[in-house]
Amino acid sequence: MASIADYVRTEERSFAELPLNEVDALIFGTLIYEDVARICPTLALDESDPESADGSFASRIRSFEPEHPLLWLRALWHPMMESISIADANQKLHQSTANEENDKPHEPQVVSVLDPSLTHALFQTCAKSPRFAGVRLGAVVEHVNRGEQTQFAAATFQLPDGRSRRNPTRKGTLVISFRGTDDSFIGWKEDFNMSFQYPVPAQRAASAYLDTVARLWAGPIILTGHSKGGNLAVYAAMNADAKVQRRIQHVYSLDGPGFPQEIVTSPAYRAIQPKVTKIVPSSSIVGMIFETPEPCRVVASDSDGIMQHSSHTWLVNGDQFVTEPDLSSSSQLFNERLNQWVVSLTPEQRERAVDALFRVLHANGATRLSDLMGNLPAAIPSMLGAYVGLTPEDRRHLTEAMAILFRAAATKRKPAATAGTSATEPATSPSDAPSDAPSDAPAAEPAPATDAIASAEGPNSNVTTAVSAPRYGSQVPTPTAPDSPNSTSSAA
Repeated sequence: MASIADYVRTEERSFAELPLNEVDALIFGTLIYEDVARICPTLALDESDPESADGSFASRIRSFEPEHPLLWLRALWHPMMESISIADANQKLHQSTANEENDKPHEPQVVSVLDPSLTHALFQTCAKSPRFAGVRLGAVVEHVNRGEQTQFAAATFQLPDGRSRRNPTRKGTLVISFRGTDDSFIGWKEDFNMSFQYPVPAQRAASAYLDTVARLWAGPIILTGHSKGGNLAVYAAMNADAKVQRRIQHVYSLDGPGFPQEIVTSPAYRAIQPKVTKIVPSSSIVGMIFETPEPCRVVASDSDGIMQHSSHTWLVNGDQFVTEPDLSSSSQLFNERLNQWVVSLTPEQRERAVDALFRVLHANGATRLSDLMGNLPAAIPSMLGAYVGLTPEDRRHLTEAMAILFRAAATKRKPAATAGTSATEPATSPSDAPSDAPSDAPAAEPAPATDAIASAEGPNSNVTTAVSAPRYGSQVPTPTAPDSPNSTSSAA
């Protein structure tokens, strides 16, 4: 079976010949993890006043050039997005810069829990691809604020599928990609803050970003995002004004968290829901957080458990994903248990539990997940010390949450479909059993920390709040591009 990198290497049709599909959406949702802010045109985003952003109508009026009045008038009404092609961006990423102290070529940066070298290699592959090399990249925004506990990044890809032969990117489709959670505890804490805070700062930033891009540049809009980026894409779409929503062709949430129950039942969510496609791996964990009313497309992966979250492990056949008939029972059980735990607590208790979790994680001074996991044995004593220092109630809530997360992380995948075997045949692997079944071995490294914390706390009280688990895994037709002759209504 192929990967998204294999798809980029073999697909030579242009976006005019083959409109954007679900695999393309994942690729753009992955490219945003590359360290492009320092070499691509950026966008000065003001959440309180999107109209003040770079390139606003007022700023274009002030840019009048008497020597070129016709060009100025054209740019006034039909502004071009300041951008760079993926091919040129890749060249800039790799060229040596004399102003750097060591004058070394670009090296992959850790901006997410995805393997940065794989994302870097994907960017290089896209730069050589007939399909992706000419795609324009611009309007890059990166924002991290420890005080606000927020991490946000986004970029806009402009497809060369416009009607103008001389300039195919003019009024071409705008693919807005939101970055998921990075490697920092700030980003992860903001994700957990969604359990008691709505909206979180990154969601507000995503809404302002969409409003700004839609105001500045013409063309159809597609929103995409992997992990938290998928949640941001849906939030931005549901909070856009009606004029912008009419321009939105599709929204892709790629293993992104859902929303609280009161949000998914709101008129604003229901208005955008027909345009939303959510795709998750069979052992999804991140995508099972909170509620997802729309059916999910379940994609096959060549990896295990939590590692299925990596977009580089998703399997591709042609221009579609290899699908599974349903989520694994362990993934559904994780969703049910997590939602039970969330519902059983008040918002104040959730906030205290989240704060307690990150006090424990920060106990040894680590600020990034990779730092903690790279030195986990040495970090355990300080983490235990912080854990014991919590109140009994906070310890109990934290232990319940960590037990759910570690059990889910230890889940093994079903055997991946191989050549000649249908990916839609139900698997009977023992790994499809609930994650706390004997057949599921605990994860190699996290287990000691879990056991130590559990022994410090003692027997856990079971969560008894009964809630109905949402239905997942109902397969929906593969969404076709709106301009395709075979186009149907978007999956809901």
